[in-house]
Amino acid sequence: MLASVPWASDSVCIVYLGQRLTYREVAVTVDRIARTLQGRYGIGVGSRVGLAMRNLPDWIHCFLALARLGAIPVVLNSRAAGEELAAARDSIGVSLMLVDSRCGRELAVHVGGAPVVVAVDLALSAADAAREQTGVDVAVRAGANRLDELLQQDAASASHDREPLLSPAVEPADPATILFTSGTTGRAKGAVLSQLGTCNSVWTNLYAGYRIAMDVAARYGISMQQLAAMSPQTSILLMFPFFHTSGLHTGLLSTLVRGGKVVLMRRWDASTALSLIESEKVTQFPCVPTMMWDLLKTPDLPRYKLDSLVSVSTGGQALQKGLLGEITKAFPRAVPGTGFGMTETTGAVAMSVGEEYLQRPGTAGRVLATTEVKVVREDGSIAASGEPGEICLRTASNMLEYWGDREETARAFDTEGFMRSGDIGYVDHEGFLYIVDRKKDMVISAGENIYCAEVERVLLAHPSLAEAATFGVPDGRLGERLVAVVVPHASAGEVTAEHVREFVGEHLAAYKIPTEVRVQHEALLRNHLDKVDKVFLRRFYAGE
Repeated sequence: MLASVPWASDSVCIVYLGQRLTYREVAVTVDRIARTLQGRYGIGVGSRVGLAMRNLPDWIHCFLALARLGAIPVVLNSRAAGEELAAARDSIGVSLMLVDSRCGRELAVHVGGAPVVVAVDLALSAADAAREQTGVDVAVRAGANRLDELLQQDAASASHDREPLLSPAVEPADPATILFTSGTTGRAKGAVLSQLGTCNSVWTNLYAGYRIAMDVAARYGISMQQLAAMSPQTSILLMFPFFHTSGLHTGLLSTLVRGGKVVLMRRWDASTALSLIESEKVTQFPCVPTMMWDLLKTPDLPRYKLDSLVSVSTGGQALQKGLLGEITKAFPRAVPGTGFGMTETTGAVAMSVGEEYLQRPGTAGRVLATTEVKVVREDGSIAASGEPGEICLRTASNMLEYWGDREETARAFDTEGFMRSGDIGYVDHEGFLYIVDRKKDMVISAGENIYCAEVERVLLAHPSLAEAATFGVPDGRLGERLVAVVVPHASAGEVTAEHVREFVGEHLAAYKIPTEVRVQHEALLRNHLDKVDKVFLRRFYAGE
């Protein structure tokens, strides 16, 4: 797959702060890092190497260098605490850790058997550079080496660049990467993703891009050839972290194969994002709804020229009521889209773009031709069309296993090779997938099933509410009762629990109305995957 990337091109590949790196420059750096990792640490085919950095050019360089060697990048959460990083490192048994300054500092008190190499962000402002250096110093005192110094030392060796860097021999079923799934109910598990699954995921995303191009060409009444001739370089503002499949496969790798430009930000800021969209002629902006909300509510939005955007997609949570309409109004040339996927499926298994999404804003996407879906009832039988049940998936992109965990791997798959997603949903007669809830978030009250996501969608449609979460707590009479915690917008007036309950009752059956509504003004606590931490909410509000 990476052989398809235009490495000899002088087109811009990466933009980050003041850096502008061409494909040719990236290729040179990738080969230098690969030679250093091979020569100093013996990294080669099948080596497991931890990669824990925020979205930096060096993350891309290191990932590609590992792929160049046929190694297996073990992609860790760059926001994790030291204990979490160490647990993930040790669970996989990596032979080397490649980290940024923050992760290096976090790991300094969790020294393990694997050596650590820390990448230094050299593009920072003076204030940020001081903090960066502090983290680097802590990591180095704990035994880490600096990546830039290793490269400088090896560049001074006349024989270093003459050593042949052989192309690795890998098979389709070989591991390509290991990504970690949510650790909400315990330690995060390492999902082993295959070479074939990675390629399938990337080509699936290229297909989605082709669908968007078809929509644009039809809108302007021109052929695909004409559109290609007049289109600028694909440019993506990539805010999804690289430790998510949406950031790695959907965002980064798919853009590189297109020969596109990857625009990175050190931290999220709506005004900076708008400025980058304008100055870098960004054509694609995939994001979570929270980011889109920030953009649309930025006071100086009208002063930016944003007509370069041709694709705006959201995922990760339901859109708030009316937000899709605001998106199409603010970005009239952009084709909106959505999708559904999992770490264990190496990305998307369903997508919808353009008119079919606008006509069905509640869908998670049309099931892709590369994916088989069956919806299963509690008793294991197959649900009828439109009937909710657990979504089970079979695709070439399904993970190989949870690393070192046979029991969890066995539980994840049924006897036919379908992976149990843990999501409750249904597929309609046209092949569109709808997510109702996570299986573990279903509340059974007085014998009735209440799907939390359905209630939360209604709550988020309330114009005064910014966040909402629902969960079940034990009840002597009902078995369980539904509790909602809501966070009003800062600009909202008084929001009462009774008003919220009345609002839900206007949209859903009476038994789905929360028996208790807690109104708080602090943002809901989220876990490392930016999902609301319902374990904490249950403990905090229900005293579990």
